[in-house]
Amino acid sequence: MRTNHSRSHRGTPRQALTPLLLAAGLTAALAAGTAPAAQATTQAAARTADNGVRLVFVKNHEHPDRSTLSVRVGGETIASYRAGSGLGASAEGRDSCRTNKGWLPNGTYRIEGHERHRDRTIKGFAIAIADKKCSDGTLRSDLFIHSEMRADGNQGTTEATRWDGDSDYRSYGCIKLNPDHIKALFTKLDDRGWPATLEVSG
Repeated sequence: MRTNHSRSHRGTPRQALTPLLLAAGLTAALAAGTAPAAQATTQAAARTADNGVRLVFVKNHEHPDRSTLSVRVGGETIASYRAGSGLGASAEGRDSCRTNKGWLPNGTYRIEGHERHRDRTIKGFAIAIADKKCSDGTLRSDLFIHSEMRADGNQGTTEATRWDGDSDYRSYGCIKLNPDHIKALFTKLDDRGWPATLEVSG
């Protein structure tokens, strides 16, 4: 902070009061504008948490690559998509405690965010979900709902960015949808509201 080296006075001159009053008025105006914005953000978060929209993943034990991810509002299913999790119908593929092999443990997961142009190992449309411990305490982490595509949402030429069919429903634990279905899911949730949780059962 700069120090004012001008001559001291018993009182504050009007010339000095003017900028002080202007600054005070600006601060009050900014505060008044910030409060509604913060309130709106809080209300939006509350709507997301209380909108009644849920994601539900139901495992298919006979054919894990034909499991189902649904959007439910109240007791009604408004959209449903074929999905997969884990490395198929083998014992380890259906073992929720096998890291990088088995499907997701049952339970409720917090949804931590979503993005359309992710550009890391997982690319494009992706929904991040919270870590989860399985029945023996093994932590399953780095979990997403995703597909195989480029960061721009289009199909690429490498295996990791190109959807080749049924085999691509297999995963290291993440829930996978085909590219058209994950884009349709995003559109549906943009319209109905994003859920706060994912429920896994089966």
